[in-house]
Amino acid sequence: MADFVEYSRMMAGSCGASASDAGLIDALPDDVFMKCLVRVPLQWHANLQRASRGLREVVQSRQYYAQRKAEGTSSSFVCLLQPMPMSTETLAEKSCTATPAACSLDSVYGISLVDVNENVWSRLPAIPGFPGGLPTYCRLVALKGVLVVLGGWWQSTWEPSKSVFVFNFSTQTWRQGADMTNVRNFFACGATGSKVYVAGGHDGSKKALASVEVYDVETNCWESLGSMREERDECTGVVMDGKFYVVSGYGSESQGVFSTSAEAYDYSTKTWSFIDNMWPLVSADSEVVNPSSLTALGGSLYGVHGKGVVVFNPQRNAWTVVEKVPEEPEQAEITSLSITATGNSLIITALAKKNDTATLRAISLTPSHGSCKPQWRPIAGDNQFLNLAQTSCAFEM
Repeated sequence: MADFVEYSRMMAGSCGASASDAGLIDALPDDVFMKCLVRVPLQWHANLQRASRGLREVVQSRQYYAQRKAEGTSSSFVCLLQPMPMSTETLAEKSCTATPAACSLDSVYGISLVDVNENVWSRLPAIPGFPGGLPTYCRLVALKGVLVVLGGWWQSTWEPSKSVFVFNFSTQTWRQGADMTNVRNFFACGATGSKVYVAGGHDGSKKALASVEVYDVETNCWESLGSMREERDECTGVVMDGKFYVVSGYGSESQGVFSTSAEAYDYSTKTWSFIDNMWPLVSADSEVVNPSSLTALGGSLYGVHGKGVVVFNPQRNAWTVVEKVPEEPEQAEITSLSITATGNSLIITALAKKNDTATLRAISLTPSHGSCKPQWRPIAGDNQFLNLAQTSCAFEM
């Protein structure tokens, strides 16, 4: 805390402001004030920065968020791509007074935000200038205090999107990033440091891709990383142990027949390696996602397969079921499971179907560790957030 207080004073001085102007107040010792500052909830950070220039610099700094984590005041969040409820104004705008495309009553997609610690649901603000919302089936990646949204389809035209949007959680603002070099959808993605890696998917002609590129959020530039050994449409990506894994998928000539192999990009050597039979859990069951969404937690790689939570053993190159998703009350059927991770927990989202209704369900799993047994915890839902989440990601901040 002492180092952070000194850093805050330095930031105040660099802004040409007094300590008081930077948010440090005479009525409290600096370390006491900073203990209060790191406890301010994320949704209030934008308002907090309006108090002074010095305080804005502190709240936007990496040191501030590192101190929140050190003090145990950081929170875990999940971002979900969901259809938004239509207001009467939106319905009026979409009334048939213009072109058929403008008349469409297709859902408008936006980002829902779940505070896992507090069971609080909210929505990120809409992107200015994009009344039709985000592209459907776009990919989400969180890193360095920002959310990056990539690809998808524009519902008004059903044209694939190369667009990139970046949301800053500290300032609560959007900016448009540099477009992806290539049109691609249903691709793998993962993030490390300030870089977002994308691989595979298919282009605007539905041709499966083997190409890979990387986006640097700080420089707003894309760089090609060549190609993988195989085309991989509808593949899954995950980052772990200094590598970007691209798992399963299928080629143009094997439409819908998922591969059991994977490829891994090593950041340090800038080389690819081929991993045979890394995802042998391919299923013909339409309710089982091929391949599973994957996530890294505590040095282990997790996925979902059917209603089971599976973990990867790299020595044996095999997956083991470690937990079964709890049964839904009132005998609802659980489908469309997806997994991500934040803090020390896995977050699983799914649809609970009963009769003609289906609602979003979110649950948290803290895996077993040592003598500690696994712990399941339901994340309380909200009636305004019941629709299926097409894609998701999680982060701690």
